[in-house]
Amino acid sequence: MNNDSINILIVGNGAVASALAKKLNEYENTGKIFITDSCEYKTDYYECVDIRDDDITSLLKFALENEITLTIPISKRAFKSDIVEFFQSNGQNIFAPSRKTCLFFLNKANCQKFLYKNKAQCPKFAIFSKYSQAIDYLTTAAFPLIITQTEQSAQEQNTICTTIKQAQSYLDRIFANGETDVLIQEFPYGTNCTYYFISDGYSAIPFGSVRNFKFTNADKSGQYTDGIGCYSPEYRINETVSERIKGLAEKIINNFEFNSCAYLGIIGLECTLTDDDRFVVQDIKPFLQEHDARAILNLCEDNILNVINSCINGYFSDEYEQIKTNNCSSVSVKINTSLIDIKNTNDYDIDFCNTYLNGNNVYSSSLILTKTAPTLTRAKHKISQAIEEFEYKDIKYRKDICDKINT
Repeated sequence: MNNDSINILIVGNGAVASALAKKLNEYENTGKIFITDSCEYKTDYYECVDIRDDDITSLLKFALENEITLTIPISKRAFKSDIVEFFQSNGQNIFAPSRKTCLFFLNKANCQKFLYKNKAQCPKFAIFSKYSQAIDYLTTAAFPLIITQTEQSAQEQNTICTTIKQAQSYLDRIFANGETDVLIQEFPYGTNCTYYFISDGYSAIPFGSVRNFKFTNADKSGQYTDGIGCYSPEYRINETVSERIKGLAEKIINNFEFNSCAYLGIIGLECTLTDDDRFVVQDIKPFLQEHDARAILNLCEDNILNVINSCINGYFSDEYEQIKTNNCSSVSVKINTSLIDIKNTNDYDIDFCNTYLNGNNVYSSSLILTKTAPTLTRAKHKISQAIEEFEYKDIKYRKDICDKINT
């Protein structure tokens, strides 16, 4: 390791941490990489450390003892803590939005209010704290509806309801569980996508786009998730739409700065493309998501470590007008299967979503498989071929994501 090597602590685990660590490991100026994971296993590109994502005192102690030069929080629990302010006050470089900034969007209700105040085109929505008012709203609402528990810690986030009876049954359950705010949105028809930007708190430069697959079933039924697969880039985002989304991102970044909570980090705008040159915004993502992290990172040609350092040290806008990308396409798909022993697994195409420790073995029940190729068709072919060679049992995934005719 040379004297200029940067030791990195990623606060968070799972597929996003794995994908980020693999990408950072490609650079000559990267030293040791650690991620916070209770399994405490070691790969060729990172080591796990058993510290909770919100235990900021222990995390700082670890950073000082291990000469950590850069800390990158990626988990919602870390975002909700005061890790950014705490690390900065102790002279540590950290790349993430502050807790004050995250309060605008980690709660679903707050996020919709924030987007609305920024004049983003959103699906029609209403927020209710009383059960009776929410039930009354259903009588005049246009179905289908997305009903969301606003706190990100809730086990069940989104449910698509196509009838009043179904919606009432769901509201009965979540209000009985003590939910204080429920978000009800009209379901927007169109193509789901997320456009990511890197921000130093003052400007926003496009980082990449993905087409999201959100339903667990190909016929748009089943659970409505944050994502179970993607294509990158999303070619439906034409130049006109791109400029409009970029304009909204810059407006949001400026709003954060105006409120004295500058947004430092990666920010994603989750949208639905409704028709030609039009879109509605559904959510703000504070970092790459598990189903798209590897797909986005595979297309980046710039040294992300240098980009992050330029954001932290205040010369981002002077050095970067755009983030360089290659001309390839990525396909990612989430695969659920029986428990897999993943100890010492270093497959660069696979990122495990969750890990379980049983004795000396580390297991996972879901993974993200990503393939990148010069064209989308070839990337689909590569991922289909890889799945056929799997020795894993009882695998479940959205087969249409890998289908050559699905565009």
